[in-house]
Amino acid sequence: MIKNLDNRRERLLLILTLGALTSLGPLAIDLYLPALPAIAADMGEPLSRIQMTLSAYTVGFAIGQLLYGPLSDRFGRVRVMMPGLVFYILTNILAAFCTDATQLSIVRVLQALSGAAVMVTIPAMIRDLFPREQSAKAMSSIMMVMTTGPLVAPLMGGQLLRFGWQSLFLFLAVAACFTLLLVILRVKETLKPEQRIEISPRKLVSAYACVLSHRQAMGAMLSQSFFFGGMFAFITGSPFVYIELFGVPAESYGFLFGANIIGISVVNMLNIRLIGRVELFSLLRAGCITVALASSILLLNAYTHVAGLFGIVVPVVIYVGCMGLTGPNSNAIALSYFPKMAGTANALGGMMRFSIGGLASAAVSGLHNGTAIPMAAVMAFCGLGAVLSLLLMRRPKDIVDDINAEQQEVAA
Repeated sequence: MIKNLDNRRERLLLILTLGALTSLGPLAIDLYLPALPAIAADMGEPLSRIQMTLSAYTVGFAIGQLLYGPLSDRFGRVRVMMPGLVFYILTNILAAFCTDATQLSIVRVLQALSGAAVMVTIPAMIRDLFPREQSAKAMSSIMMVMTTGPLVAPLMGGQLLRFGWQSLFLFLAVAACFTLLLVILRVKETLKPEQRIEISPRKLVSAYACVLSHRQAMGAMLSQSFFFGGMFAFITGSPFVYIELFGVPAESYGFLFGANIIGISVVNMLNIRLIGRVELFSLLRAGCITVALASSILLLNAYTHVAGLFGIVVPVVIYVGCMGLTGPNSNAIALSYFPKMAGTANALGGMMRFSIGGLASAAVSGLHNGTAIPMAAVMAFCGLGAVLSLLLMRRPKDIVDDINAEQQEVAA
C-alpha cells in the first residue's frame, strides 16, 4: 500500500508518477495529429480514412475500460496496469510498421485496449486514497502534470515528422518504457485485499446497473462525456482546419494546439484554489455553461468567417481549457458514490466518454465538406449536451449521501 501521503514529498512524487502515466493516453492521440496528412499521403489513403484511426482508438479505449475496471476491483490496480503498459509498448512498435489505413486502425484498437488498462486504474487509485474533495484536488494536480505531454506532443510530433511518421510511434514506445520503470519504482497497490470484490456475471451486471441508475453519478458522467465528444471533434477536425484550410505549417500546428493545453493548466490551477470554497457541482456547472457558450460562438464564426483563424482558435482554447473544471470535478462527484467499486464506476464513465468521443470523431470525418463547420457543429452539439446532462443532477442542497445504500444494493 502507498503510505505517508501526509508527507508533501511522497504526495508530490505520487502525483508526478500518476500524471506521467495518465499522459500516455493523450500522447497516443496528440503526438500524431500533425502527421495525419503525411500518413495519408505516404499510404496513398484519403485523409478521411486516416482520421478514422482516431475513432478506432476511442472505440478500443471504451471497450477496454469496461473490461479492466471490474478486473481492477477484483485483483487490484497495479496487477491490471502493468500488463497494459507492456502491451502498449508492443503495439506502438507494431504501429510503426503499418502500411495502410486498415492495418493502422486495427493496431490502434489494440493500442487503445492496452492503454485503457492504465487510464482506468488511475482515478480508481485516487478514489482509494482520498475523500471526495481531496480526490478532486488530486485529479486536478495529476491533470497539471498530464498536460505537459500534450503541450509538447504536437510540437514534438511536427519535428519528429522529419524522420518519418513511424518515428512518432517509436517515441511513444520509448516513453511508455520510461513510465513502466516509474511504476516499478514508485507505484504500490492502493486497493486493500479486504476491499476487493468478486466478479461474477450477475454481480457485474448488478454493479453496472447500480451506476446507471444513479442520477447524480450519471449526470456527472454524461456531462464530461459530452465535453469529451466536443474535444474529440476538435482533435479530429483541427489538422484539416488549421493546416489545410488556414494554411498553418505542420511544424507550427503544435503552437496552436499548445494554447489549448495552456488553457487547461490555467483553469486547473483556478480549480484547485476554488475547491473547498465552492461546491464541486457549481464548478462543474460553470465549466459546462462556458463550454456551451464557447462552442456556439465557434459555430457562428465557422459559418460566417467573420473572424478568420482567430475566431476558431480562441473559442476552441476556451472550450478545451474548461477540462480543468469539468474533468476533476465530474470524476470526483461520480466516484464518490461508489468507494468499493471505483474501478467499475470509472470504467463505465470512461466507456461513455470515449464512446461519445468516437461518435463525435466519426461525425466530423463523415460530415467533412472542406470547411470548419462540421468540427464546430459537432462541438456545439456536445456543448449543449454537457449542459443538459446536468439536469439529471439534484441541486447540491438536495444531495443525499447514499453510498452505503448503493453498496448494499450491489452486494445483495
